Amino acid sequence: MMNIRTSRSLKLRVERVIYSIALFISEFKKFRNNKINKKFLLGIPLAIISLEIYLGIVLGYFFGKFLAGKYDGRQRIKSIIFNIGNYRLHLHHWLVSSIILISALFNNFFPFFPQLFFGILGGLILQDLYLDPNWYRVLIKKN
Repeated sequence: MMNIRTSRSLKLRVERVIYSIALFISEFKKFRNNKINKKFLLGIPLAIISLEIYLGIVLGYFFGKFLAGKYDGRQRIKSIIFNIGNYRLHLHHWLVSSIILISALFNNFFPFFPQLFFGILGGLILQDLYLDPNWYRVLIKKN
C-alpha cells in the first residue's frame, strides 16, 4: 500500500505529464500552421522530464534578454570588461553563469531549489550564446 507522500508525488508527476502532453498538442497544432518558432518544440521533452528546470531555463532566458537589452550597443546593465595590457577581457554573462554553475556543482552550493537554480543559469547561458553574435569574443586585442 502506498503512503500519502508517495501518492502525492505520483499524482504530481502524472499531472505534469498530462499538462506537458496537452501543451505539446496545442503547440503542435500551431506548429502545423507555422505560427510558432520550431525551436520551441525542443523544450517539450525537457518540460516532461523536469518542469522546474524548464521553467528555470525560460526565466533565465528572459531575464538575460531583459538585462542584456538589444545587441546594438544599448544595454541595461553594462558588460564586465577588464583592460589587461593590450587586450580587453570581456566576461559575457554566459561565461559568468558557467563559472557560477560549475562552482556551485563542485561546492554543493544551491541557494534555493536546485533544479530551478540550474535552469536559470542554463537559461542565461543559452540566451547569450543564442542571441549575441560576438559570444565567442572573450579576449579582444585593443586597436
